[in-house]
Amino acid sequence: MRLGPLILFFFVSAVGARENSGYAQLKGSAFLKQSETQESDAQGWGTLYTKSEDRLGEAQLTGALRAEYISSDIQGPVFFDPLDRRVRRAPLALPEFWLRVPLTDSWDLQVGRFQLGWGKTDGHSPADMFLPRDLTNPFGDEKLPIWAVRLSGEKAVLRYEVVVSPVTTPWRIPALGTRQAPLLSRDIPKGTIFNELESPIPDGGFSALRLLATIDDWDLGVWGRAGVRPAPILNFRSDLAYLSPSGLVIPVERRYAREEAVGVEASRLVGAWVMRGEVAASYSGDHELGDALIASVSGEKRFGDSTLLLTLADNARKTPVDPVLLFDRSILPALISAWNRTEEWGEWKLVFTLGLNRGDGHLKGEVGYNLNDVWKLTGGAELPFGSERGPFGGLAQNRQVAATLRRSW
Repeated sequence: MRLGPLILFFFVSAVGARENSGYAQLKGSAFLKQSETQESDAQGWGTLYTKSEDRLGEAQLTGALRAEYISSDIQGPVFFDPLDRRVRRAPLALPEFWLRVPLTDSWDLQVGRFQLGWGKTDGHSPADMFLPRDLTNPFGDEKLPIWAVRLSGEKAVLRYEVVVSPVTTPWRIPALGTRQAPLLSRDIPKGTIFNELESPIPDGGFSALRLLATIDDWDLGVWGRAGVRPAPILNFRSDLAYLSPSGLVIPVERRYAREEAVGVEASRLVGAWVMRGEVAASYSGDHELGDALIASVSGEKRFGDSTLLLTLADNARKTPVDPVLLFDRSILPALISAWNRTEEWGEWKLVFTLGLNRGDGHLKGEVGYNLNDVWKLTGGAELPFGSERGPFGGLAQNRQVAATLRRSW
């Protein structure tokens, strides 16, 4: 990938842009349980992120670059991959690079690489499940931007949005067999080594349409989408397994199924609560993926400087395989509760997620302290618990405490 045009863009933006922002961040984690694969009990993560926004007449041009170093092997080799389709997280990435152009008074066109979010229910949204994610940090649930064209507009109370993403951006999952993805199973002998094969990624992406309207006290929406599902389906090739001096080696392939889905959403104020709900039905001819009927409902209440959020989500259809292997359906049914509070000195939050199938879950606590206007210190803990066969309990080796120092500008 030629870097010249990108470097020129950021140089020009730094000189004459209306707004430049970014941050430098150092994060250190100490794991509370020793890994069965002899991985390090500590991890360092350094990130440099810069973003620039400029006006070209009535159009807006936005770009961002991210450079980072991770001390463990969850990061790939140094390589600039603007499509972000590699198995491992890249040291150099392009999180945003898009142009928005107003076509008329009520229609906008956005082209490039940008974040997309349609969900109303925080914690788990069926409207956002077809979007790619980076699970390098399995508790981070970081959305990956997509390369796409988006056309949005409105007429009276109706709002429209059409998205076409011509290329698949696959989910990034941790290296199999590590503390981030232990894959505990009675069918897989302890100490098994997984050889993740280079698997072809479909060139095609997806297309989606969304209609929104505000009627009286209700915000209503309906959407549909079709295309390649970005979460991979893992194919463990036991027929190609072999014994090595280090143990049993099982090759693993990744494949990507096509899926169609339709959904509805609604939200309104009920007393002191903001209530939101989503239902989505997805269809696939793939024998392992199957169909799904996912519903999510949430209530949010603000009191003073605090916010309490409760979300309940479930899939009414039975998955043909263990849902842990389907990623976006792995935690269902689940109850998610989050409490955030802003203080004069900073903020804190407490998040508790409970998987209602196996009784496993995840407790997260975090406190952020503002040292001054640009420096911030954050400390926290990630505590998965419960059955090792569950999506959270299986990550018990990821119990950790962490501290982050960030300077923003």
